[in-house]
Amino acid sequence: MLVKPLVRFYSLLIGTLLLVECLATAGRHSSIFKSIRSTDDECDRYSNERNGNCSVRCRGLLLRFWDDQRGKLGFYALKQFYQPDPEDKCYLNRTMRCLKRVSVPDESCQKVAQYVRCYKDQYGEENTAIARFIPFTPMQQTRILMECAAILGISEDSLREAAKSGGEIPQEACLLRCFLIRQGLYSEAGGFELERLELQCGGYGSGWNPVAVQQCIANVTDCDSCTKVQRMAKNCLQVHFKVLPNPNTSDDKLIPVLVEFYGNVINDITLLLGEFLDRQEEVILDVPYISEGLIEYTLKLVVPGLYSASLVG
Repeated sequence: MLVKPLVRFYSLLIGTLLLVECLATAGRHSSIFKSIRSTDDECDRYSNERNGNCSVRCRGLLLRFWDDQRGKLGFYALKQFYQPDPEDKCYLNRTMRCLKRVSVPDESCQKVAQYVRCYKDQYGEENTAIARFIPFTPMQQTRILMECAAILGISEDSLREAAKSGGEIPQEACLLRCFLIRQGLYSEAGGFELERLELQCGGYGSGWNPVAVQQCIANVTDCDSCTKVQRMAKNCLQVHFKVLPNPNTSDDKLIPVLVEFYGNVINDITLLLGEFLDRQEEVILDVPYISEGLIEYTLKLVVPGLYSASLVG
C-alpha cells in the first residue's frame, strides 16, 4: 500500500518546511517584517474603508511611516517600498516638491493619502508584495530593554538609579548586545544587519558607506562578546544608547525607565543632502516631512553644492 510512504513523505515535507521557517526567522527575534499588501489586508480587518484614505493612514501607522500625534511622514520607513528608475535623476526633487504642495485641512487620513500618492507618482515603482523591516517604536524598545534586563538579572532599581544619576548602566555592554539581538539588528552568526539598523536609526543618506563600517567592525578584536558588540556599535556605527527616567511617575512601576537609542543623526542630515547635491540641480527650500528617527529637520539648499540645515523639532 502507498499510504505509509505517502504519510512519511508528507511528514518529511512538513518537517522540512518547519525547519526552513525556523532558519529564516532565527535571526529576527522580536523584529517584524510586513508588505504593503499584507498590511492593507490587516487594516481591512480593522476598518470598513478598504482602499479609502483612512486605509492608507492605517498602513502608515502599522508600517511606521506615519506619526499621527506629530503629523509627520517618515522618509526612510516609506521609501523602502518604492524603487526609483536608475535613469531618473530628478525623482527625489520631484517627490519633495510634491510633498511641499500638499495642502489639506488638518485631517490625517486625507493628508497621509496625498503624501503616499507623491511617492507612488514621483519617487518610483511601488512594490506591494515585498516584506520590509518595520522600525520599533520607543515603547517597544523599552519593553525589549526590560526583557533583556530581566534575562541578565539586572534589577529595575539599578536601572532607575542609572537613569536618575546619568551614571553607568549596569552590565551596559551585555545589555546593549541583548537589546540589539532582540531587535534583529545583530546576531553572532551574521553580525550587524546594517540595512535594518540604518532604517531603525532614521537612515544615513547616500553617503552611508557599509564598506567602511565593515572595515571598522573587522578591526574590533581581542575582547569578550559583549564588549565587542558595544565597541562596534559605538565606534563604528555611532550608536547612542542610554536609559532615561520615566517622566510619568504614576507609570513608574510598570515602566521603570525609558530607553534612548539612535544613530549619529546630526551627521546623517549632511549625508541625506548628498542625494540632492550629487544631482547638481535646484532644490526647493524648507523641505519638511523628513523624519530622522525622533527628530525632524528642515532642509534649506542655497545653491547646488552649498546648503544649511536647521533643526525644527
